[in-house]
Amino acid sequence: MTSPRRQTIATAALLAALLAGCTEAPPPTGAAPRPVKLEQMSAAATDTTQTFVGTLRARQRAELGFEQPGRIAALLVDVGDRVSAGQVLARLDAAPAQWRLDKAQADRTAAAAALAERTTQLRQHEALAKDQIISATALEAVQTQHRLALSQLQAAEAALAMARRDLALSDIRAPFDGEIVARAAQPHSDVGAGQMVLQIEAGRALEVVSMLPEAAAAPLQPGQTATARLGNGAQGGATRRLALERLSTHSDNGSLVQAVFRLEGAAPGLRSGSVVSVELPRTSTAGLSVPAAALLPANAPGSASVFLFDAARGTLVRRAVQIGREILPGGRIPVTSGLQAGDQVVVAGAAFLTEGQAAVPHAPTTLLHGAQP
Repeated sequence: MTSPRRQTIATAALLAALLAGCTEAPPPTGAAPRPVKLEQMSAAATDTTQTFVGTLRARQRAELGFEQPGRIAALLVDVGDRVSAGQVLARLDAAPAQWRLDKAQADRTAAAAALAERTTQLRQHEALAKDQIISATALEAVQTQHRLALSQLQAAEAALAMARRDLALSDIRAPFDGEIVARAAQPHSDVGAGQMVLQIEAGRALEVVSMLPEAAAAPLQPGQTATARLGNGAQGGATRRLALERLSTHSDNGSLVQAVFRLEGAAPGLRSGSVVSVELPRTSTAGLSVPAAALLPANAPGSASVFLFDAARGTLVRRAVQIGREILPGGRIPVTSGLQAGDQVVVAGAAFLTEGQAAVPHAPTTLLHGAQP
């Protein structure tokens, strides 16, 4: 006889078996294909120019100041004045320089008198020494005093020459024919030694100076041509031909190189100090390139990899490529081998993808008002 408890357990087991038989196991689900942004490779010529900022300046120019500090007594020219070589442009208060000159002349006179006295003593002691009236030590002392007096006279003469020079340099004279383009001081103001007072430029010959990245400066050679595109104003939008005249061998801040271009032909209407755009020709290359974001770095220099989209299988394939060292406009990197025209390269999010991953081309959408679906 079956107990009620065992009968209940058997009934529950039978119901569980029936329910299991009626319920089908869900089929396994795979990962959804990942949308990827693609770019189809095609050989196209890169931009043929590189643009940098340049500044116009006069080919012959000078910043003029006084060699000695002092107070300006007179400024005889102003901005825009035409001057001739040797013309006096400014004067410093000459009184201090005159006083120094007077003192130097007095010191030279005293030194000359002292030397004359020491010379007379030397001759007397030499005669006494010849007659063996004085010792050799006494004669040597007199000779030493004579040499000291001679050196003092030489020092006084040097100081006198310097004082005369200081007085002469109390005037600023034009070093060449030109035009005053800047005045940085006013009459009766104090200036330091070497402080700029006037700026002068000669003629209308201009040049363009530009700071170029080392990568852009490396292939340049003197005589290479470029183009200056002028800014706004009467010359707005006009272009002028440039020729590279010299390239600095010094790198400023470790990355910039100064290049000086000659502005060919006359330059009517142009002013020094104006900013222009310097357009350098770039060698046109028809090749493949990819955005920098599409590249996955490799250990070897010049090596990298990209993900390609296999449209037949709907999966991603990782491929090794060789890249160039140049950076093209738009942040693109040239690919020298590993890709061919027609390949579909993933150009975004490459670091988050894996080999063989299922993918679909990303279909861009927009929520802009009035956009067509």
